Amino acid sequence: MNEVKNKFISHHIGSLLKEIFGSGTGIITFIGAAILIFFVILAIFAPQIAPYDPTVRVSRSLKPPSDEFIFGTDNLGRDVLSRVIYGARIALTIAFIAVLIAAAIGIPLGLISGYIGGILDRIITLIMDAIYSFPGLILAIAIAAVLGPGILNIAISIAVVYAPTYYRVIRNQVASIKDELYVEAARAIGARNIVILLRYILPNVLPSVVVVLSMNLADAIMTEAGLSFLGLGIAPPTPDWGFDLSNGQRFVLSKAWWGLLYPGLAIITVVLGFSMFSEGVNEYLNPTIKEKR
Repeated sequence: MNEVKNKFISHHIGSLLKEIFGSGTGIITFIGAAILIFFVILAIFAPQIAPYDPTVRVSRSLKPPSDEFIFGTDNLGRDVLSRVIYGARIALTIAFIAVLIAAAIGIPLGLISGYIGGILDRIITLIMDAIYSFPGLILAIAIAAVLGPGILNIAISIAVVYAPTYYRVIRNQVASIKDELYVEAARAIGARNIVILLRYILPNVLPSVVVVLSMNLADAIMTEAGLSFLGLGIAPPTPDWGFDLSNGQRFVLSKAWWGLLYPGLAIITVVLGFSMFSEGVNEYLNPTIKEKR
């Protein structure tokens, strides 16, 4: 009996692995998910993983990577590895908050605008297009300069930039499916508009939201790093990849390359993870993409 059970489990594990690694996209998705899980673990367990307090001086000056300080220390004698680990917490927190705020703004407006149409649709679309026409980083800089530093303020600055993306995606899809037969049937049986939107239309546009969300997380991390690099992000001495990148580049000419390299690698790696994961999710939720390849 146990032998049959073990064969059954082995067969299903093998099928699962074949499904994951059966294509190049499956491998890319798996690698992207592994990168994201790694950084999430760093963010959650930073106090247990980091060898030192990221805000405390542990050496007298800049020190290159060594057995004692694997990533070296910065100009204030703080451990770079510890700051990179704790920086994952700040970057991911701001990115997730920003994307959730953007989705909370863009999705309801897209549903209402696409479903109702008319002058309301034109007004909201005009406002969203005006926001969308601004270069994202410049708009985020302007808002962050007004709101000031802080996790929530930076998240709001980034959310305003990406809210039009959710609006445009949702609005266009709602406008295209609101006249489908199943929606007409719901109207015919007397379903209220709110019920139609939430029960019949929203589930059909959610796959696109998932893809946009994972892509925007990567963009949000880069935007947050850009704001911090310019001095508009989290106030020091809180560890932040963008701020450490800005601080490290001042000492590159002194051959202190480690202060610039490791925060930059962290940003590149987590953005790459989100990009790879979103590509796989997009193909999984839209099988027609896979069929065209």
